[in-house]
Amino acid sequence: MPFEAFSLPGKPVAIQFGAGNIGRGFIGAVLSKAGFHVVFADVVEKIVNALNEQGQYDVHVLNGGEQIETIKPVSAVMSTDMKAIEAIAREPLSIITTAVGPNILPRLAKPIAQIIRTRMAEGMGPINIVACENLQNATIILREAIEKELTDDKERLYLQDNIGFAICSVDRIVPPFTSNKLLDVGVEPFYEWTVDSHSLKKTDPDVEIEGMHATDNLDAYVQRKLFTLNTGHCIAAYLGFLDKKNTILESISDDSIHDIVSRALHESGAALIEKHSPFFTPEEHEEYVKKILERFSNHHVKDEVSRVGREPLRKLRRGDRLLGPIEMCRERNLERDTLLLGVAAALLFHPTGAQEDKEATEVQNRIQEEGIEKVVADLTGWSQDDEDLKKVVQNYNQLKGQPLTARL
Repeated sequence: MPFEAFSLPGKPVAIQFGAGNIGRGFIGAVLSKAGFHVVFADVVEKIVNALNEQGQYDVHVLNGGEQIETIKPVSAVMSTDMKAIEAIAREPLSIITTAVGPNILPRLAKPIAQIIRTRMAEGMGPINIVACENLQNATIILREAIEKELTDDKERLYLQDNIGFAICSVDRIVPPFTSNKLLDVGVEPFYEWTVDSHSLKKTDPDVEIEGMHATDNLDAYVQRKLFTLNTGHCIAAYLGFLDKKNTILESISDDSIHDIVSRALHESGAALIEKHSPFFTPEEHEEYVKKILERFSNHHVKDEVSRVGREPLRKLRRGDRLLGPIEMCRERNLERDTLLLGVAAALLFHPTGAQEDKEATEVQNRIQEEGIEKVVADLTGWSQDDEDLKKVVQNYNQLKGQPLTARL
């Protein structure tokens, strides 16, 4: 169904780039509940058509009950349809959000730049752009890509004065969900969306978004989430893969794996508390870790280790969920042995068949061609005589080729 087939109601509009599970189950749902008419922009035509034909979808809260939230009214456009993008830019638009994945994010620069040009030409006021991705400073990356699209000085000045690029931290597990309805999505009950208050522009309409928390210390929230939820999630996945577990639930239900994940989160937690004190207290962070482990143990969330562990090279980037907390510990001379074990497990992740992951295959090929020491040195930036590098290599060799219980 083309854009011309529907008209937007007289209410504030939000554009959500990405109509996948996170876009529909988390960001789009929060915006809809806040009173926005959510227009999803995506490249999957059947999803776009279904959103326009049905004008709504159901979010199933996976808590053991029958809690279903119907999100409506919603619409959708192809994100490559510049005519539709221009038309929406003229609506009472105050926020643009994304949930497309870090690798796709720069591709949104062209349609968002068109929105900015259209609004400038129409003399329209400020809007906020929030990249809701599992990547630190995702909004900054998006801004840099948009600035490259805006070559005119007047456009760049308009961007500076009227476009708020708000960095955020998003936290909700949205696992694969089976339904006979294309648009249905399943989510865990918990969610957290925290945005940097300093980077928000006052917009018209200025809608208070319940479920989006503004803070003046976003860095603390971003690192707490990335170095706790994401760190624990991927370590549980990599250890589960080594022990032939299918899901995170199976993995975290194993006492040995649960203990390792818990120890890793307490190591990263010690660094977070020291860095961000007094923002996080030991007591508060202990409760946060406990909550994370409970979320992994939700019997109604079936999340495959192959999905959570995918793209290990991205997860092994410096500053990300594995090396980020290790570097924080190194700077403060804090215990990090279990986190180093997590890195070793990530280097052994290599699902095959239908679940094969290109990055995991690349890691295995590099190890075979270059040797484990050089690969670890390249990924971490550590010298080959670094004690932490030696521990990763030792853990790698111990983990390789034995049952998990015999390895740990």
